[in-house]
Amino acid sequence: MRLLIAALAALFMFAAPAAAERFVLRYEGVGLGVVPLGGITVDADVRDDGYDIAASMQSSGFINVFERTAIEASASGDIRNGAVFWRRYDLDHRYSQKRRQIGMQIGDGGAVIAEINPNYRLWGQPAANDEQRRLSRDPLSSMVAMSIDVGQTRRCTGAYPTFDGRFHYLLELAGGEVDTFDDAGYQGDVLKCSLAYIAVAGYEPRDAGRTRIPHGEVWFALMPDTSFAPVVRIATPWPRRAVIRLTEFRRARVDVQYTTAPSP
Repeated sequence: MRLLIAALAALFMFAAPAAAERFVLRYEGVGLGVVPLGGITVDADVRDDGYDIAASMQSSGFINVFERTAIEASASGDIRNGAVFWRRYDLDHRYSQKRRQIGMQIGDGGAVIAEINPNYRLWGQPAANDEQRRLSRDPLSSMVAMSIDVGQTRRCTGAYPTFDGRFHYLLELAGGEVDTFDDAGYQGDVLKCSLAYIAVAGYEPRDAGRTRIPHGEVWFALMPDTSFAPVVRIATPWPRRAVIRLTEFRRARVDVQYTTAPSP
């Protein structure tokens, strides 16, 4: 045990300086341009070697007439050479006096271990297979991967296989237009990308609406001193011409310098 502790101490003493980025982002959802749909809060801690992200959503206004919804989700994972490798995802979804909890993690050999309560009665035709799950990220980790890729390349490219516990789909970025943005605490450039949702597996005939979602648009904040580009706006024609727009933007940066501890 002492040998293990000594090895870990040596690793940290000689590690390169690390940077940690903390973003707290708040959004509001609006349908048809004026109808409030709810509020969303995202708390993202992004480091050189990993990330932790949590998101919450609470429906409000007109949508509560049909289905009051509350969602708490979190994800964590590693970042290696700019690539995102998720490790764990948890979701707690309360809706229409019901509740579903999903916990997913990476097991041995990269297999996805999922605990779902209550479990789905139907898994879609076809259901997502083991290989599709293995090659996917969870929804929050896919957004982290997009933000890192856009921050590094300043381009709208790439497909992001995603698995949420039942549905397997691709999120694809394309296009690309740089514009300026000044609202809700962020002032600077944004990259406007086309966003496509491509259904792959896990869908039933009753999910037809999910499989024919028109292309939307997502805006990423481009900052000169970070390779992470957080989302400031998402717009989609479905449902109800919904827009998720930024209402608060907070960022903190911490540079961590590891040094050798003084001799006793």
